[in-house]
Amino acid sequence: MADILVVDDDILVRNVLRQILLLNRHNVLEAADGQDALDLININGLPDLVLMDHQMPRLTGIECAKRLRTLYPHLKIVLITGSFGINDDGYLATNKYLFTDVLLKPFQIKDVVGAVDYAMNSRTETKSMSAA
Repeated sequence: MADILVVDDDILVRNVLRQILLLNRHNVLEAADGQDALDLININGLPDLVLMDHQMPRLTGIECAKRLRTLYPHLKIVLITGSFGINDDGYLATNKYLFTDVLLKPFQIKDVVGAVDYAMNSRTETKSMSAA
């Protein structure tokens, strides 16, 4: 069981992720964007894992991950995106070092469970995504 922060501006995505994580016996906190995530961590402490959407208002997933990495270098962060390697202008690829793993949309339950398991059991801070 882990404490997982889900950060996504789409409430439906947050709801789906929350249900998957709760069924897998994790504790779930939610934030609607990167700024809310930073505020929530300041109040509630550091989670074991962050599932972070890429495109959000106020503070994007990459900008939030940069701030989190500065404050907490060993925090495990999984990026959630629908554009990695497809419509990406290179911005995601050049910042992949920030993330332990990438969860591509649309995802299935097994994808979420696999990404969480990988991140929680990973000894390294980031996953090589050269195959992505």
